[in-house]
Amino acid sequence: MPVQSHLRNYWKANTSFSLCLKCGAILLLFFLSVLIVACSSGTGGSSIDLGNPPVTVTIQLGANGSPTPSLPDYWCGAWATQTSPAYNTTSTVGVYAKFVHNVDQNPVGIGEASATAVVRWADGTSNTQTATTTNDGLAVFSIPTAGRAADINTVTLIEVDFVAKDGTTCKVQNDRQAFFMLMSASSTTPTATSTSSPTASPTGIVSSTPTCTPLPRPLLRRTPTPNPVPSPTPRPPC
Repeated sequence: MPVQSHLRNYWKANTSFSLCLKCGAILLLFFLSVLIVACSSGTGGSSIDLGNPPVTVTIQLGANGSPTPSLPDYWCGAWATQTSPAYNTTSTVGVYAKFVHNVDQNPVGIGEASATAVVRWADGTSNTQTATTTNDGLAVFSIPTAGRAADINTVTLIEVDFVAKDGTTCKVQNDRQAFFMLMSASSTTPTATSTSSPTASPTGIVSSTPTCTPLPRPLLRRTPTPNPVPSPTPRPPC
């Protein structure tokens, strides 16, 4: 009997320990489930792809950007009316130049200013012309091209210097210079074609070549005479 009671007590002790261990495991799993659900609800249910994070752009106007540069107080430029004139058919090339003053970012022409154009040919020679600007700041030049056959297919540059009445200056140079290139043009001589003069025929019909139409040969007529002699009717001459 003492042995049986001892075994019974040992079995009860092992059973209680196993039951407590199982209950503890169940409670631990339940606690972990509650913790996972709580963390998931805290993120709002949105999934984030760590490989492709969302891009956020912040625009700050006027904070770090550079302002638009203002126009210069004075500006000048030049251009040719023909950039590829034909040498054989063109005796002069027109060149326009402009001189303006920017007032409140609006260009205003400077009138009665002195303008000097320097034409720089490809062979190293140069010509100078002077003009006076109109009320809108425009100067007009006429560049002669006679005798400049050596400058065909080469670029000719025109530099312009402006001097206003108050002493303000502006120089058209570098990438603002006017330019043109003389082109060769072959002249063609018309070929004369000879034509025959028309001649008048006796019938009054004008024809280029006189023609003669033969008439049909008439038959011989016989008259009842003692000695009949055939007398043919003469043919009209052609």
